[in-house]
Amino acid sequence: MIRSLRTGVSGLKSHQVRMDVISNNIANVNTTAFKRGRAAFNELLGQTLLGVGRTAGGRGINPSYVGLGVSVGSIDVNFAQGALENTGVATDLGINGDGFFVVRGGDRIYLTRAGNFTINRFGELVTNSGLQVQGWAFDENGELQSAALEDVRIPFSATAPPRQTENIYVRGNLNAELAAGETVTVSTVVYDPQGKAKTIIIEFTKTSNPNEWQWNLLDEDGNPLGVTITSGDDLITFDTQGNLDPAEALQTFDWDIDNDGTLESFTLNLAGADDALTQYAGSTTATVRDQDGQPPGSLIGFSINQEGVVELNFSNGYQQKIYQLALGSVNNVNGLQQVGDNLWSLTSSSGDLALGRAGIELNRTVIVAGTLEMSNVDLATEFTDMIVTQRGYQASARIITTSDEMLQELVQLKR
Repeated sequence: MIRSLRTGVSGLKSHQVRMDVISNNIANVNTTAFKRGRAAFNELLGQTLLGVGRTAGGRGINPSYVGLGVSVGSIDVNFAQGALENTGVATDLGINGDGFFVVRGGDRIYLTRAGNFTINRFGELVTNSGLQVQGWAFDENGELQSAALEDVRIPFSATAPPRQTENIYVRGNLNAELAAGETVTVSTVVYDPQGKAKTIIIEFTKTSNPNEWQWNLLDEDGNPLGVTITSGDDLITFDTQGNLDPAEALQTFDWDIDNDGTLESFTLNLAGADDALTQYAGSTTATVRDQDGQPPGSLIGFSINQEGVVELNFSNGYQQKIYQLALGSVNNVNGLQQVGDNLWSLTSSSGDLALGRAGIELNRTVIVAGTLEMSNVDLATEFTDMIVTQRGYQASARIITTSDEMLQELVQLKR
């Protein structure tokens, strides 16, 4: 009889723990990247009343035992993917797939799924509790350095260096019906080694040969620049179908663009892999399609792509990769230790930390900027579990009251 009282008590204790877990789930229904817990019960080892044996007639006897109640066997964490919510904040990052963000607090490394990051006064990407987000840096050539992890930092004072113009790309059509001596001019802005802009005019003059043009370079006032042609002569020719001679697709010249006494090399590019300057009858459409110089640029913002690459955007159109966010994974996610603030730490049960990149080592994982992963708590499931837990608690309490009544009857037998 006393044993049934203890059994009822074990039920009360176990269901109380389950209710605590459910309450925690419901309380964190709006916590970023929260993962719901689940209490699993185990049967307590029973008291054996009759062991396995055989009767005198040789027949088998099944074991008989009375259970001693229930206990909480484990409290697992359900790491199922939570829905991503759009926030529009550039530093909010949601993980769609496996893995955790890797953050550093002092000498310790933590993992988190909560990507509600901010920029601190040092330009570092940090969690809401101030821990530094970790990643790998790119070198000056845009190559990822896979050495030690570094704190991800946005250099807000960065500037994009200027680039001297080296190639000028001219495309379109020169009217084949123009008479000898008529000209076609196109203009463009080019940049010297310091990023200073200069306007030049490219002049094409029809020669007495119906398929030949002479080119020249003028300043914005129409005066010759005085360049030195290094590719031969200043003539370009077309075949009878109006196609440019492939041997003349690149016209090279030297020019002291910054007037420092040193000649810089330039290329007048008239043909590419899929298009070229032509000479057909009709209108003239020749224009400078592009040039590869650029002025200095100031930082106007940054972006983070689906692979976690942090890229700076400059006012001159230049983009520079500076970091790639590191993602961590372990063999046993339920072996991780919760340390609060949406953080997890490694334990001997979790296994070693494996680092990787979204979309590469973790090929089924992407990082979505401007979003946050929501809690994976389902209120309908939690409230249903709460009802079941409440009924289980009431049933365990009824065991105790019923056993008490039976003990009362037993005590009254002596009267």
